[in-house]
Amino acid sequence: MKRNPILGTLTILLTLISSVNTNAQDTTSILSHDHIKMVTDPSKGENRYPATVNFPDPGAQFRKINLLVTFQCPDGMQCGEWDYIDYINLRTKDQSTGKDINYEIARLITPYGRFFGTKWSFTFKADISEFATLLRNQAIIEYVHTGYESSTTCGWKITVNFEFIGGPPVARILSVLPMWNGSFPYGDSTNDIEKYLDAKKVTASEKTGLMHLRILQTGHGMDDQDNCAEFCSKFREVIFDNQVIEHRDIWSECATNPIYPQAGTWIYDRANWCPGCMVNPESFNFFVKPSSTHEINVDMQPYKVKKGKPSANYVFSSFLVMCEKPLAENDAAIEAIIAPSTDDNFSRMNPVGYQPRILIKNNGTAPLKSVKIEYGLAGQKPMLFTWTGQLDFGKIIETELPGVLQPDKSKDLFIVTISKPNNRTDSYTGDNRMTSIMVAPPVYPEKFILVCKTNKDTAQTAWKIEDATGKVWFKKAEADLKNNKEYRDTISLAQGKYELLLTDTAGDGLEFWYNSKAGMGHVRLITTDGKLIKAFGSDFGNEIRQSFTVDKQKTVSPFQDAMVVVYPHRPTLNTTLMLFFNEPQTVRARLTAADGKLLQEMSWMEVREGNFLIDLSNYPDAIYMLELKYGDKTENIRLKKAARR
Repeated sequence: MKRNPILGTLTILLTLISSVNTNAQDTTSILSHDHIKMVTDPSKGENRYPATVNFPDPGAQFRKINLLVTFQCPDGMQCGEWDYIDYINLRTKDQSTGKDINYEIARLITPYGRFFGTKWSFTFKADISEFATLLRNQAIIEYVHTGYESSTTCGWKITVNFEFIGGPPVARILSVLPMWNGSFPYGDSTNDIEKYLDAKKVTASEKTGLMHLRILQTGHGMDDQDNCAEFCSKFREVIFDNQVIEHRDIWSECATNPIYPQAGTWIYDRANWCPGCMVNPESFNFFVKPSSTHEINVDMQPYKVKKGKPSANYVFSSFLVMCEKPLAENDAAIEAIIAPSTDDNFSRMNPVGYQPRILIKNNGTAPLKSVKIEYGLAGQKPMLFTWTGQLDFGKIIETELPGVLQPDKSKDLFIVTISKPNNRTDSYTGDNRMTSIMVAPPVYPEKFILVCKTNKDTAQTAWKIEDATGKVWFKKAEADLKNNKEYRDTISLAQGKYELLLTDTAGDGLEFWYNSKAGMGHVRLITTDGKLIKAFGSDFGNEIRQSFTVDKQKTVSPFQDAMVVVYPHRPTLNTTLMLFFNEPQTVRARLTAADGKLLQEMSWMEVREGNFLIDLSNYPDAIYMLELKYGDKTENIRLKKAARR
C-alpha cells in the first residue's frame, strides 16, 4: 500500500460564533482534518496523517480549548474493525527557545465498527487547554492511526476540529514541561517500569504560583499471568514532595460506553480505556511559591511476571504546566450539560423529562462550597437551586437539579446559569451560562404492555418504571424472572413523566456474542392491541434508560413501525432473522459474499411477526452481507461466519 502524502496546508475554517452567554465568549473553530479517509498500514502497524494548520496569534486569549474528533464510515468501505490506539500529536517550535516540539495532546481508542451502518457517526471530545500557548501560529497536527487490519476493505473518515473559546485564561501559562512519555514495560523483572517512571525535580520560576500535572495513561498487552496490562487492574500513585496525592486503580468500566453495541468485546473493563472512547486526561494542581523546588513522582503497583513472557506495557503522555497563580478567588463555571443534551457522549442519559444534570467546575482558589443555579426551558419561568458541597480548585462535580421539564415542542432550548460562588460575586461570568438542545421524550399511551423475554442468565436482569418523584410504579427484580421465559406485564400509568430502567448486573445485556451460551432475550413495548411501540436492542451492556411522558392532552408519539434483528451476527452454521411489523410486509432478502456474488435469494409474504432461518452451513467462514427490502426501506446487515469456539 502506498502511504498517503503529507497533506498540504488546509483551508482553515474560522467561524466566530456569538454565544448566548451574559459575557459573550467567541468561539473560533479551526479544522485540521476535514473528512479524511483513514486506514491502517499493516506493513508498519501505523499510518500518519499530518496537516499544516494556522492557529491563532500568540496574543489572543482563550479561556478553554476543546478538541473534537468526528468518526464516520468511509465512502465505499466498512468502518474499522478493531480497537486500535490513535494518537493526536502537535508538532511545532517552542516560541521562547526555538526547540522542536512533538507532543501527544490527545489519545483515542477506535471502536469495533464492523457492524456500523453508513449513517453512523460519533464526535469525541477532549479538553486540551493545557497546550494553549503552543497551539499558535503555524503548526502541524499529526493524526496517527495504529493497527494491522485490512487497508482496502475498512477504515474511518475523520474530522478534527479545534474549538478555541475566548476569554481570559484561568491561570496564565508560563511553560509546558514534558514528564513521562512513551510506552513502558510492566512486569518485566529485567526491565522494571520504575526505570522509566523516575522522580522529577522541578523548580518554579519567579512567576510560578501553580503547577498543573496532566497525565494520559492506558494499559496494553496481555501476558499469561494476569492478562496485563489491558485486562488487569493495578494501582498507581501520584506523589508530590513525598506525599501520596492520589492512589487509584488504573481501570475503566466499559459496559456503559455511549457507543453501543459494538462488534467486539466492548463491554469488558480495561486499563483506563474502553473501545470507542477518548482517553480522559487526569489533572493534579499544586499551589507553590515562586522559585521553589519540588519533587514529583509516579509509581505503579509492583508486579513481576513469573508465568510466560512479559508483554504488558503502559503508554504515558504527561506534562507539567507551570502557571501564574490564578487571580480569581471565587470563580465557578459550567463545564457541561449532561441532560438534557444531544451530545453524543451523553447519549445514554438522554432524552430526559426531569432532573437535569450538569457539570460544575471550580476555577477559583477558594474551595467552592455553594453556587446558585437557575435553569429551565427558554420562554418559561426558570427553576432555582443552590448547590452546596466542597469542591477544590480545578475539580469538577456532577450535579442533579430537581424539577420537571415541560417542553412545548419536539426540540427546545435548555438554559442554565450559575452565580454567587460562595455567595460572592463571580470573578468571570463568561462561562456561567450554557445552553443545550432538549429533545422531548416520547409520549406513550396510558396503558401498554412491556414484553420481557429473558435469556439464560436471568439472575442478572431487572427492570422498573418510576416517576419524577422517585415512586416506583412497576418493577421486576432479578429474583422475579426465570430463565428463558417471556413475560408480558400490562402497564397502566397516570399522567406524568416516567423512566424505564432496564439493568443487567453482569454488564452483558440480554445478548452478547462472546457469551453465546446465554442466548438472546429482548424487551419491547407494545400496545394492548399488539402494535409495536418500541423494541430495545438486546446487546446493551449495563443498562437501558428510556424516559417518556404520559399525557392525555398530547398526541402519542409515532410508533416504531418495524423491528429487524439478526441473531447471531457471528453464526457458526446459520442465523435467525427476527421480524416484527405493525402492518403486514412482503420481505425480500439477498445473501451475498463480501465481493458481491449472489448466494441466496429469499422472500416472505404478508409478514407481521416471525423468525426465519438463514442457512450458512454450506459456506466457508467469511464475511457476508444480508440485504433486506420491505415497503420502501432497505437494510443491509453484515454477518461474520466463524468456526465454533
